[in-house]
Amino acid sequence: MFYYSETGVGIGRFVENKNSRMRRKSNLPSIVVCLASTVVGVASQPSEAQVTETRPVGALFADDAPLALRLEGPFAAVKRSADDPQYSPARLSYVGSDGAAIALDLRVRARGKSRLAACSFPPLLLNFRTGELDDTLLEGQNRLKLVTHCEPRETNAQWVHLEYLAYRVLNLVTDSSLRARPVEVTYFDTEREREVASGPGILLEDEEQFAERQNWQLIKEQTLKRARYDQSALALVGTFQYFIGNTDWSAVAPSTGTSECCHNVIPLARNDGVLVPVVYDFDSSGIVDTSYALPDERLGINSVRQRLYRGTCLDPAALQASFEPFQTHRQEIRALYESYPKLTKRSRESALTYIDQFYEVLADPKRVERAFRSGCSE
Repeated sequence: MFYYSETGVGIGRFVENKNSRMRRKSNLPSIVVCLASTVVGVASQPSEAQVTETRPVGALFADDAPLALRLEGPFAAVKRSADDPQYSPARLSYVGSDGAAIALDLRVRARGKSRLAACSFPPLLLNFRTGELDDTLLEGQNRLKLVTHCEPRETNAQWVHLEYLAYRVLNLVTDSSLRARPVEVTYFDTEREREVASGPGILLEDEEQFAERQNWQLIKEQTLKRARYDQSALALVGTFQYFIGNTDWSAVAPSTGTSECCHNVIPLARNDGVLVPVVYDFDSSGIVDTSYALPDERLGINSVRQRLYRGTCLDPAALQASFEPFQTHRQEIRALYESYPKLTKRSRESALTYIDQFYEVLADPKRVERAFRSGCSE
């Protein structure tokens, strides 16, 4: 598991360490950290000229109800070829609203090197034949990331549910976020001719589809400077990552072994050229708290449950502006976890405690100063 920094690794960073489970990590590979020197003042707001009309989401993501799927393919071969991912033929089926079975041909391959290394079942990339999706729930889709369960255990299922809810929180606090759909998937291996797994998953909106409906453009560069981003959007991302306890991201540097920015952040350009960061992949966050998620030992924290702000330095007005969506939607955020039926009592209470700790920081100016100002990036 590789961790990337918006701020670099330094001394004296403040972390929240309340009821955290201690874990240490050793023998980490070196991390490429790209620093920018921009100091951000008041968070910028887009002008009316910068706002473009967005297109509605497709039918797949217009509904939050779990969708039952059956996915057939050579999954043993898919996992074996993970080091050199190649597509394999597959078939996806589900029951339509009229009760009729719908089957679609597609190709699948493994993705997500870190999660694949830690889990027996790989996350998948689904590639559809767009022309064959008319009048189906997947009309308008092309490629979809499928977040899968890690192991066939209830604890692992809870991780998927908690990661899904992180996307739901992000949708509440910003429209600049990918949509997610919970699914329950049965996997049938066509080589072994038997069902090999079943469990919860998340279908994630494709970044190109998202960019298209926002009328934005994907940016493909190796590194970026913070000054190119909409500063209010970047500030909100930093606060969101602190909210979920995630350090596994960078809006300025690529992942190890890749040449395009950014790590778990999609930089998109508005019509005025200003960039908007769109974040994804939250399994390494404290609110999900997977057993394989370990913080970089150089961060000075011992557990992913310990929050560490890795965003840009903000003045008090800009910092409070980044808090505002979380304050506005506080009850809705809490209600997501209180009412989600798939969470166990233990997972629900753990997540709600973690959320309450976030708001305890926001309610205390001294803790806000230590958490968001003492170790931020200059």
